[in-house]
Amino acid sequence: MKLERIDISNFKGLQSASFEPKKFACLIGENNAGKSTVLQAIVHALNRPAKLPLGLHYDAALPIVFRLNFSGVTESHLRRLVEEHRAKITDLVEDGRLSLVVRYPPNEHVEVREIQRVPRDPRFLPDGITAAIGNRRGAALREAFVTAYPEVANPPQNWAMGAAKECLAMHIKTLPAEEMETREAPLRSGIGPSITTLLPEPIYIPAVKNLADDMKTTQSTSFGRLLGLLMDDMELDLHQINAALASLNTLFNRTDGGGAQEDRRHAKVRSLESLVESLLRENFPQVKVQLHVPPPELKTILNSAQIFIDDGSKDLVDNKGDGIKRTLTFCLLQAYVQHSSQEPRDEADAAAERPLLFLFEEPELYLHPRSQRILFNTLARISETHQVAVSTHSPLFFAPGVTASFVRVAKRNANPKPVGELFPVAIDLNEPQAETFRLARFENADAAFFSRRVVLFEGESDDFFCAHVAKKLDEQWDFRAKNIAMVRVSGKGNFAKYRAFFEAFGIEVKIVADLDTLFEGFQHLNGGAAAAALRATAIQAIDVRVDALAIRPEPNGEQIKDHVRKETWKQKWELARTTLRDIQATAGAATAEQLRLLDELFVWGADTGRLKACLVDEDAHNALVDLLDELRRRGVCVLSRGAIEDYYPALANRSGPKPDCALRAAALVVDRAAALALCPGLSQGRRSELEEVFEELFRDA
Repeated sequence: MKLERIDISNFKGLQSASFEPKKFACLIGENNAGKSTVLQAIVHALNRPAKLPLGLHYDAALPIVFRLNFSGVTESHLRRLVEEHRAKITDLVEDGRLSLVVRYPPNEHVEVREIQRVPRDPRFLPDGITAAIGNRRGAALREAFVTAYPEVANPPQNWAMGAAKECLAMHIKTLPAEEMETREAPLRSGIGPSITTLLPEPIYIPAVKNLADDMKTTQSTSFGRLLGLLMDDMELDLHQINAALASLNTLFNRTDGGGAQEDRRHAKVRSLESLVESLLRENFPQVKVQLHVPPPELKTILNSAQIFIDDGSKDLVDNKGDGIKRTLTFCLLQAYVQHSSQEPRDEADAAAERPLLFLFEEPELYLHPRSQRILFNTLARISETHQVAVSTHSPLFFAPGVTASFVRVAKRNANPKPVGELFPVAIDLNEPQAETFRLARFENADAAFFSRRVVLFEGESDDFFCAHVAKKLDEQWDFRAKNIAMVRVSGKGNFAKYRAFFEAFGIEVKIVADLDTLFEGFQHLNGGAAAAALRATAIQAIDVRVDALAIRPEPNGEQIKDHVRKETWKQKWELARTTLRDIQATAGAATAEQLRLLDELFVWGADTGRLKACLVDEDAHNALVDLLDELRRRGVCVLSRGAIEDYYPALANRSGPKPDCALRAAALVVDRAAALALCPGLSQGRRSELEEVFEELFRDA
């Protein structure tokens, strides 16, 4: 049995959101986005406290509502219920699914409601049935029944009210799905408290900054509950201790011996009781006093266990550092996993156990990266038998195939206050996204998943130089402070793939592309129809200038190397080689089609000529301005001078590894004046091009 979905309405910063936890779910996002709110919603929905403070309502005039959908509910799970309630809840389970609604009206007690499948036809609803046949007997009942329900093929033989209603209930079960609908209704009488044993038990470990309270060993704390899980099985096996406790009880209390009370108490206990009674009788002569000492229970003793740590100084764990406290909590988790895997259990009994739902806020808190990896593996093992959901800022908790779903939580500005939104991505069910995810991690882009915005770029050193220049132009243009990640995509062909992937997480994406992308790879920019039309017009104008200037397409060595690496060019090369052999076989007589196939090898050279024209000719450059502006409005910033290296200061040394060149170039940009001198505006009277680029990258950030 597992929680399949929870719909959250009007709770804290979540006005309306849905969460599908899967087996191992990971909530990511900025601080104060609403990750903890999602976990707390699950805790409140499953534990159902009597009332919730008004301050937890997003809108104080509306109720908080949690809609819960469970799957995998079997007969063995229902056996956890008391028998008198089992049949009532069994009627609510359809194909192993159970739906409940937990509602908190403002300043009122909790309401638990069930989801019923009922007929659309009001005649078959309780009020409709009462109106049609209520308070009738015999012939009058038969006449009313036949009149109201002529489609019922087998009316009851005994025209009593109970038989008539039973007949209608059987007919309702035969109605097709399109004649049924779901509705909320009050939970059936008496089963509200007992339904707790059916539902999963949340084990919630919050991201407390002071762990002292949460480290107490009472069952109400996460630490105590984890310790309790480990000790639950001990109680049945410690027969001698239980016998000793029963013997100890006889020393303090009267006991039942075959229907009659036996008094084998210690003489001092009896003497104390007698003394108190004699003193009380001086004022109340008829009064009797019985002294009762609550008998010790093994469970109570185990729950009061304390843990001492000796790290050179022996003391209670409460008095140790937060790191060791947090680590100890997860050591209990590891112990639970190992204990569960080693403990032999009857399959039927295991199925009947109440499922656990582990909820962890920032499990990486206070832990070294190595310890985080160990913890992740522990949680992964737990998720094989119990659901796990974590909120985290650590990329170590990302692993497609293990972490079954990622949900990014982000805040959206709204009135009267911001609203949290959830963006789920099920990586294990989406292989193309899983491939991009693995590529993104390979490119060291983990941090991007925790960012509010991502800027995609091509070059190896673009991020460092851009970040430096942006801050020199405007102190507010700080990528780190604004939580904007710069992600290298390793080739313009990956722009569209990365953009679609990050946008699936609800992350805003912008692009910084080299100028050659306008001529080869434009389709990866997703520039829109208006940009495509402007591009076509610009290329016509540029081709005119290429012809007028007699520019020959002469790609440099780097351009040739990049091009021949492409799979499409390799295919064209194989085809051209085959074509050339065919021409040789016909004594050099080439057809027009064969010549076209050979030209395909070199057609990309035309783009090289266009690129060269835009860099050396003002008219060709001006032909691009409208296109560049349209793309920038769509968050795509194409560098008109070529690549970011073409914006380096004139004195910058461009020889050597690209990262070293970027460092040397940035060192020359010492202030705003130096940054403004890197490039002019795209046309007369405009600000510098880089200012316009960074303004777009930081817009509304």
